[in-house]
Amino acid sequence: MQQVAIVGAAGKMGSWFTSYFAQHGMDVSAYDINQKMLLKDSIKVKVQKSLRQCVQDADLVLVCVPVQKTPQVIRECTKNMKDGAIIAEISSVKSKTFAALKKIPINLRPLCIHPMFGPGASKNEEARVLLVPVRNEKIELKIANEIFENANVKVLPDARQHDKSIAIVLGLTYFANVVFAKVISSANNISMLKQVSGTTFGLQSLIAESILTEEPDLVIALISENIYVKRYINQYLKEVAELARLAVQKDNKDLKDELQEVKSNMQKRQDLQQSYNRMYEIIDKHR
Repeated sequence: MQQVAIVGAAGKMGSWFTSYFAQHGMDVSAYDINQKMLLKDSIKVKVQKSLRQCVQDADLVLVCVPVQKTPQVIRECTKNMKDGAIIAEISSVKSKTFAALKKIPINLRPLCIHPMFGPGASKNEEARVLLVPVRNEKIELKIANEIFENANVKVLPDARQHDKSIAIVLGLTYFANVVFAKVISSANNISMLKQVSGTTFGLQSLIAESILTEEPDLVIALISENIYVKRYINQYLKEVAELARLAVQKDNKDLKDELQEVKSNMQKRQDLQQSYNRMYEIIDKHR
């Protein structure tokens, strides 16, 4: 694989992959509707003025556009790609993009992946990449491992399982952290809160602030495009209301019982002490 085309190369993940493939010695072509931003950021790549020019000679075409636009861009790319080329997409919601990949011409090879890292990730460290097989799991897993040298590629059975998992892993997580950020941003002095805080608030605020660096379109897609997220948000709001009700009672017995039940249920699935130790290992590693 020598020639790579990045469609949506001016975006955060598009820029990351453009740099990644260029650093690995690939011949990279880049296209984005935001030409000015692309020209500003592109180094050692061929900036193309049209989608057709970008993809026509590529061995691998990687689509890095917003979730809502991915299916249409896949269709446009495949009209101009050469026989045997790979068409890959990295969207965070797979239902519609997977369906688009299923319909590509038989002379092209599909790759449905989801990199579980952001544009701030190191290009040399191991990262997790999710793979949803489209036609042939063995072949597509081999391609994914060739593209990402240091990746831990996790195969999911289908697009439905991907979206159900991501509904919690990203959708609910982003939703809860945006709410948290909204609450603390109304505080008069966030810097003071950080000065008096311990580990828990420090990590939680760091996660919330990091999430807010994402493009609004991505956050919206994670919350509104994934059909499974609404269910978990409704459950989350129900649990919030119940805990709030218990918290204002004079007798804390019911609240204590609730907390013990949550702890017991989590302990059955995860060693909580191990999680606590792991948290401090991560903190110590990055001090």
